[in-house]
Amino acid sequence: MSLAAMLPDQDEIFANAGFDALMGALARPGTIHTLPTPGFAAVVASLIDRECSFHTTQEPLTEPLARTGARPAPLGQADYVFAALAAPREIEALERLKRGNLLYPDDSATLIAAGIFNEGVRLRLSGPGIDGVGDISIGGVDRCFWPLRERLVRYPLGFDLFLVDGDRVIGVPRSTRVEVL
Repeated sequence: MSLAAMLPDQDEIFANAGFDALMGALARPGTIHTLPTPGFAAVVASLIDRECSFHTTQEPLTEPLARTGARPAPLGQADYVFAALAAPREIEALERLKRGNLLYPDDSATLIAAGIFNEGVRLRLSGPGIDGVGDISIGGVDRCFWPLRERLVRYPLGFDLFLVDGDRVIGVPRSTRVEVL
């Protein structure tokens, strides 16, 4: 096998850069990390493959998600959920997200949504990966989402969250406590 055959191609480099940003965002909750491109394309390329299931309320994402080989699933069965968090009606549906169980806490969903950083609702984050507490502001996410998250997340059960603003991403794992200020 030649060395050229072992080198990553552009798609792998893109997916790896996205994966690094996403994992960094979960490791350091509330800090902004940079994706290789704006929007959800890097998230899809980095996390979604034929071994995953997905649910989306965002029609433009359906085709790119299906091209990964992942299978569409109802909200309560999906591994990855792409949802809008701006409307209370859509947020209420998130009650059905997979949250794992005590035997398999990792059998939980990852929620991916758009957000607007440095404006909107002020939040105080604490927990693993945060030195003391960290304050952030997130717009584009209805205020009613945060109490719902608090009720549904009981570490180790719950769901992980990625908020995307252009080419920037913030991670909020289920181990993070979020207080609305």
